[in-house]
Amino acid sequence: MRPPEAGAPRVALVIGAGALKCAAAYGVARVLQEQQVPIARIVGCSGGAFCAAWLAAGGGDAQAEAERFAAGWEGAFDEVDYRAVLGAVFPRWLGFKPTRGIVRDRAINAAIAAEFGDRRFEELTTPLQLVATDFETGEQIVIASGRLFDAIRASIALPLILPPWPQGGRLLVDGAVCDPLPVDVALREGADIIVAVGFESPLEQGFHSGMGLTRQLTALMVNHLLRAQYAFFNLAHHAETILVMPEFDRPVGLNDVHLVPWLVEQGARAAEREMPYLRRLLETPQRAAQMAVP
Repeated sequence: MRPPEAGAPRVALVIGAGALKCAAAYGVARVLQEQQVPIARIVGCSGGAFCAAWLAAGGGDAQAEAERFAAGWEGAFDEVDYRAVLGAVFPRWLGFKPTRGIVRDRAINAAIAAEFGDRRFEELTTPLQLVATDFETGEQIVIASGRLFDAIRASIALPLILPPWPQGGRLLVDGAVCDPLPVDVALREGADIIVAVGFESPLEQGFHSGMGLTRQLTALMVNHLLRAQYAFFNLAHHAETILVMPEFDRPVGLNDVHLVPWLVEQGARAAEREMPYLRRLLETPQRAAQMAVP
């Protein structure tokens, strides 16, 4: 990702929550790379933390990285922790622990470690901030130092699915719980232009189980929170905010890794639709400066 030139608008890239749908962010990244858009800061949340961290570390071939992302994600949510499930159903007999999830996190932890190892925020090419949520208070936690592994694992701790993650003396869960599209983080850092990549959760077509009902309620809450957060900060107009919202004509589940190539293309198409406006925003200050030269 090309760094910004002196005096150029400060562009921040915000990649929101969306589980596997966040693979579309690699398509967005590919277009931004091809168009040589200078990125001064990157903010990631939940599933968007993977692409955000990769870009902040220097990026590279977005298509190849999307394939690695898919390989690491495949099967990561298959190992069910049956004791946690039974403990939630029969807490008095088996004991209930809120720090457990219904999926064992060994596979997803291994995938994060294989991708980022012991790399730290302090080693990154572009400033990066990852968003998580305090499990006890609901407070937004912005992580910008320490090991990438811990920050990513905390940011993707899907409630009920993956166990919360200890970080900095707190127990953290998915950043989507407090802010599925953390445009506010980029605003606080003084961004002039924000490219916000957001993902709405698909609604259920029918309710055939308690888990389906849970997914529906979660999708409704996350979608409303995403729209409300974006609308508020867009109206505040402290910075130009461009919403890149890939369109999906089919549901995308946690295990639909075969859809990753299609997701990448949907992300690229969404980014291409917004490029003319982004180009105008990037060129306007330069033109004004040229006109001011006697």
